[in-house]
Amino acid sequence: MSADKEPAAVKLPFSAGEYLCTWVVPGSGDSRLEIPGMLTVETGKYPWGVLYGKMPIEWTLSGESRMAAFPQRRSFDTLTGRLSTGAYVALMNGELAYWFETQGRATGAFAVLSQEEFSDDEHRKYTSIEVQIEGLEAVTGVAPIARTKSPTGKAADPTWAATVNDEANLKWEAGAHEMSFWYNGSFRSFDAYEFRMVFGPVLRLTSATPLTAVDWWLEWIRPLRQLISLMTTAPRDVRYVLASNGVEPRSHRDQLFGWDITQEPVNSTRAAVEDIPSSVNLRADGVSLLDLLMKWQELAAVRHPLIETYGTMATTKDQHPRSRFLLLLQALEGLHGFENKAKFERKVDGHSTARAETLERAKELLAPEDYKFIDAYLMKFPPQGLQDALIAIFKSLPVDIVPELEKCELVAQVRSENSDQGMRVETALQKARNSLSHGTSAFAPDALDEVAQILDRVVRAEGLRVLGAPVAAQERALKKPER
Repeated sequence: MSADKEPAAVKLPFSAGEYLCTWVVPGSGDSRLEIPGMLTVETGKYPWGVLYGKMPIEWTLSGESRMAAFPQRRSFDTLTGRLSTGAYVALMNGELAYWFETQGRATGAFAVLSQEEFSDDEHRKYTSIEVQIEGLEAVTGVAPIARTKSPTGKAADPTWAATVNDEANLKWEAGAHEMSFWYNGSFRSFDAYEFRMVFGPVLRLTSATPLTAVDWWLEWIRPLRQLISLMTTAPRDVRYVLASNGVEPRSHRDQLFGWDITQEPVNSTRAAVEDIPSSVNLRADGVSLLDLLMKWQELAAVRHPLIETYGTMATTKDQHPRSRFLLLLQALEGLHGFENKAKFERKVDGHSTARAETLERAKELLAPEDYKFIDAYLMKFPPQGLQDALIAIFKSLPVDIVPELEKCELVAQVRSENSDQGMRVETALQKARNSLSHGTSAFAPDALDEVAQILDRVVRAEGLRVLGAPVAAQERALKKPER
C-alpha cells in the first residue's frame, strides 16, 4: 500500500511547516499594527515567525534627526496572527525582536493554531485536552480488537472479520477532573480491492476549571509524560495535543505546537506495543492513571526529591553514565531522607543534647586549646549517609537486587582499590559516588552504566511505590530486562 493511501487513525487539524501570516503587533498606545510575515512550526524547535514591513520602532530624537538602537526587544504573553489559510495563531510566552526598521522576528515557547480568532489581551482557556503519548497502549494494557475471525477449510462464504473491543475504553474521575482513554479508528471498507482498519490511542483530560494551553502543558501534560516514561523504562514522546471547550471528543479543537511535541500521531501495532515494557498494566492492576498523575502532581508540589530529581531524568535522552549514576543515587538518598525526616530530627535532638553534655564534661578535663579543638570538630549532627539510605531501601524492595550489584565491575574495582573484598555493595556505591564527586577516582563509562541500569530500576520501583502503585508493578519495574 502506498504511503498516501495509508489510513491514519488520528487526523490533526494542522500540519507542521511554514505558513504565510499577518501578525498583529502592539503599536504606540493601545494601537495594533498588521504586519505581513511567516510562521514556522517544526518538531524540535520553538515556534517562531518573521515580520516584514514597517515596524513600531522606538526612536530617539536628536535635534531634527531621529536615531534607534537595534535590535529592539519586547517580551509578550500573546502575539496573534491570521494565517493565509484563514486560520489563526497565538504565539505565547515569547520575545519580539526588531532587527531593522523593516524586519523583525518573534519566538514563543508555544503556538496554538485555531479556526477561531484569538484575543490579543489574554490566553484562551480550555476545559479539556486530547493527547497522544508514546507508550499509552502498553500502560493501559488493552487492545482495540477483541477477536478476529478467518475462514477455515473450503468455506462456502469465506469471511474475514474483526470485533472491536468494548473494554478498550477506560475512564477515571477524581474531584473536578476526568480522564478517558480510547482508540480512535479509521476504516477502509468500501474498496473492492482491499479492506483495512487501523487504531490509534487517545487520552482525554477534562477540568471543571478551564486552563490555558500553557497551564495544561505545565500542570498536566509534562508530568503525564514523565509518569509514562517512568512506567515504561525510557523517555516517551508527546505526539500531539489538541485543546477544546466542547464536551464531545470531536468538537472544535485547537492544536498546540512546542519544542517537545512531534505532531506525528501513529497507528498502534502489536510490534510497537510489545517493544515497550510497562511496569503498570492499568486494566490488570485495577489502577487509575488519573490517581497516579494527581499523586505525581502532589509530590512535585512539595518538591519530593525523587520526583524532582527523576522527573527530568525520565524524559531526558542520551545522558552520560556518570551523570545518570550520580543523579540516581541522589534521588535515592533524597527519598530516604524525605521519608525519614521526623526520625532524623529526633536523632538530631538527642545528638545535640549528648554533644552539649560531652563538651561540658570535657571543659573541666581539657586544656583550653584542646577543648577549643574538640568543640570545633565534634560533629554537630549525627551521621546520615548514602550507605545507610541504600541499605534501608535495598532491604525494603520486593525483589533482591544486591546479588546483581555484587557482580558489577564498578563494585569489584572499589573493593580492589580499598583492599576489602568483603565490602558491602552499599559502601562501595557510596565510595564511588564520593570519589566521582570529588574527582579523586574514575570509572569506565561501561562500568558506571552497568550499575546505573540497576539503580534506574530501583528508582522506578520506588517511584511507583510512593505514587501508590501495587507491589506487582514494583516487581515488574525491578525485573532484569531480557536480552
